[in-house]
Amino acid sequence: MRSLSEDNVLVSVTASREKGEIVYRVECSSDLSKEEFEYYLGEIIKGVCEWNKAVCKESMRSFKGKIKAKKK
Repeated sequence: MRSLSEDNVLVSVTASREKGEIVYRVECSSDLSKEEFEYYLGEIIKGVCEWNKAVCKESMRSFKGKIKAKKK
């Protein structure tokens, strides 16, 4: 298995199906310091908030690792 740094990936955020559940995973290259990881993850979140402002409203303070299945 290749490492993230071999593919020039610094931070990866993935949602996937595992054993009937939808879960998320956040990974970072071993080359990054804690401060760099926090910065890049913060910038990703900032970009998502600019794209969809409702996701980042001030009143939202609860986060969980599982994602509900999308309604069909």
